[in-house]
Amino acid sequence: MHELDAFRQEVDRSLAVGRFAEIELEVVDVEGRSPVVVALEDERLPVLLRRIEAVGGFANVFVKTRDGVRQVSVMDVDGALDVRGADDMRREDDQPSADSSVGVFVDYLVARTTGVVLPARLASASKNALPARQVEIVRSA
Repeated sequence: MHELDAFRQEVDRSLAVGRFAEIELEVVDVEGRSPVVVALEDERLPVLLRRIEAVGGFANVFVKTRDGVRQVSVMDVDGALDVRGADDMRREDDQPSADSSVGVFVDYLVARTTGVVLPARLASASKNALPARQVEIVRSA
C-alpha cells in the first residue's frame, strides 16, 4: 500500500475511534461537514494546495512528519476570525517556493501562530492564482 494511502486510512480510523476522535476540527463547511486532507511532509506544497482546492478550498489538514502528525487549518480569508496578525504572502515575491515541501511550510507555520495568508496556487506554480486562503497552525494532534 502506498504511504499516503496508509496515512489516509490511519487518519480516518483515528478520527472515528482513535486518538483524534476527541479533537474538534476547526474547519467546518456550511453544511456542517469537516473536510479532511492528508499529506506527507516530503510532498511538494503545490500538491497539497491542489488537494485542498479539490475539496472546496478549505480543509483540516493532517501532515505526517518524522516526529508524528501535525494538524493545520486552511480556510478562506473571509471565513477566518482575524487575519490582521497573519503574514500576508499573496505577493509573488513573498510566497513560498513551489518547490517547498509540505514539511518545510508547516515548520514555517509553527513559528507564525497567527497564520499566513497565501493564494491557493503559488505564482511560481501557476499564473492563474485563485482567491487567497488563510492558513492557520493549530496545536499538533
